[in-house]
Amino acid sequence: MQAAEQQLKQRLAVETPRITGGLSLVDSIPNPSNRPSNGSTGTGGGAESGSLLDKRPSALIRRYGALYAQARIDTFDALEKLPQLSDCDELKSKLLFSVVVLAFRSVGNTIADMKSQVRRALRVKGDASSDPYAEDLEASVELYLRSKAEDFDVTKNIQDVCQQILATLYDYPCLKECRGLITYVGDSVRLAWALSTQTPPYRLEFEARAFRPDYHVRFHSSNQGSDHIRNYLWPALIEAENGPCVHKGVVIT
Repeated sequence: MQAAEQQLKQRLAVETPRITGGLSLVDSIPNPSNRPSNGSTGTGGGAESGSLLDKRPSALIRRYGALYAQARIDTFDALEKLPQLSDCDELKSKLLFSVVVLAFRSVGNTIADMKSQVRRALRVKGDASSDPYAEDLEASVELYLRSKAEDFDVTKNIQDVCQQILATLYDYPCLKECRGLITYVGDSVRLAWALSTQTPPYRLEFEARAFRPDYHVRFHSSNQGSDHIRNYLWPALIEAENGPCVHKGVVIT
């Protein structure tokens, strides 16, 4: 059992960064609603309890914190009820971390594809920054995507993330029946969309191996005397490419 769990953790570690677009949808995955229902269970709606109309960065950052503090814990409990995963705490933690990373990557690919399609349709050439009209066009596209964040159809992205999880953890077909996990994926994708369409967009940081107090907080089981990051439980949220950290990642040193 331990050997199988270790192999699956290694698969998640390898597959999480390898995100590709154009994946087909999985028929066996239930088609999740684009919006959370008032009576949803599983994640308990913790990350989505506030109005989706509140698109202020401060509200989105709070939702990101709630996704870790509330929705992640509720989903962990939902996975705990699956007999195959009841004794695999580290695997469950890696899975929930991977969902968030996959959500941001899937959304990022979709946004980039949409912008590229608009540029091709209008035959925009070169860098937008060198053409004021092209720059205005890109700003308008970004404004539209940001203004529609609360009702944009992200079903394909939700199914994309579910497919990648099921393909990686194919030894655990019970995952596709876990409504709590699917709800958590939906919450993660919707929040990733809202954060990725901000100006500037927010991104995740989970590759640093040296502990930084401005980027990370240690999990209680960490070696408090070590600055070497052994594992991420939650990625840090960064403003723009090299901006400040607005929500610290949770790591084990």
